Amino acid sequence: MKIYCTMLIMLDIKAEIKSYIAREGTSLIKVMNELNKKQAIKTGVSNISLKMKKGTITFNEAQYIFDHLGYKITIERK
Repeated sequence: MKIYCTMLIMLDIKAEIKSYIAREGTSLIKVMNELNKKQAIKTGVSNISLKMKKGTITFNEAQYIFDHLGYKITIERK
């Protein structure tokens, strides 16, 4: 997955995460339960959902979610 960000186009991380979770046929609850078992993320589903809604999810949290789904975040120079 490649993420492109400019001043005019802002990435909606909530929509992206939900989209990739749906593509993999799973749910945020299942993903978070697995990440909590692995101790990769130590937060609840409602907390991560609120962070996504507010746009305050950390890069590391998003990275763990995408990694669990089998994707990596790539940042490239324009």
